[in-house]
Amino acid sequence: MNKVIEIWQDNVLTVARYEMSEAEKNILYMVVASIKKDDPVTKMYQVSVKEMAHITGSEELKFEAYKQASRKLLSRVFETTLPNGDILQATFIASALYKKGTGTIQIELSQMVRPFYVELNEKYTKIQLVAAISLNSAYAKRIYELLCMYKNMKDKTFRRNLIDLKNMLWVIDPKTGKDSYSNWTRFQMRVLDVAAKEINGHTDLTFTYKPIYGNRPGRGRKPVVEVEFEVFYQAKPEPAPLSSLHERLIKQFRLRPDQADQVLASHSPEIVTRQLYDIQVKVADSKVKNVGSYTAKVFGLETNKKEK
Repeated sequence: MNKVIEIWQDNVLTVARYEMSEAEKNILYMVVASIKKDDPVTKMYQVSVKEMAHITGSEELKFEAYKQASRKLLSRVFETTLPNGDILQATFIASALYKKGTGTIQIELSQMVRPFYVELNEKYTKIQLVAAISLNSAYAKRIYELLCMYKNMKDKTFRRNLIDLKNMLWVIDPKTGKDSYSNWTRFQMRVLDVAAKEINGHTDLTFTYKPIYGNRPGRGRKPVVEVEFEVFYQAKPEPAPLSSLHERLIKQFRLRPDQADQVLASHSPEIVTRQLYDIQVKVADSKVKNVGSYTAKVFGLETNKKEK
């Protein structure tokens, strides 16, 4: 039975303004999952590229890509307002050390950011590690974190000012003021709809959203001033027993028994379940003709023998 790994962060980080790619965010998630309150401030945290590949269900993650990601992560500055009104600007990590021939990165956290992961008060965000890492869009990752702030609250409906939301997601560049998606429809399609597609059905959360319009004198379309989110949370059930997954892989997804054995030996039940869901969606959309061949391809199996 696989334990669901959860990570925590102060809400001031959840709503902070910063730009970060998917790979950078995954590195940071792996570090946060390893943090313990009594760790020395200068502790170096081990991040395994192979383990990240296992969690995301990827066949291979290029080590060079993560070297570039950690280099960028060193220069990423976040800005957030503290409870006392002070504005903090700081970096997430202080250094990154690549251990030759090990496939691991040693990450040192910034001393200014570390307390937001270990000295948690009553306002913190609890995030499921596998769900967060498995999301492909950087926007989806940030929106998932925002939704997680509300998943255990009695009232799971909340509103965010559209400008504040765009600033949080770095859609608006703080240096130039340029809005990458100034048109609401484009922001909806490129950010919110992408996040909904990735989060709903793939994590412990689902959500809906709707625009809230402001007043505008005269005629013309009213501007969107806020976005209202409603969060639906259900703790993910334990992964299906391996015997059940094995049967599904053979009967529903048309793999040979030896292929099903290989899939379950190489991937966690969570990853298998997620990938099977994705395949089901594509089959339902008529994007897959040969489900056995496609399933084998998704899991990186040899397909030189005739599928069932």
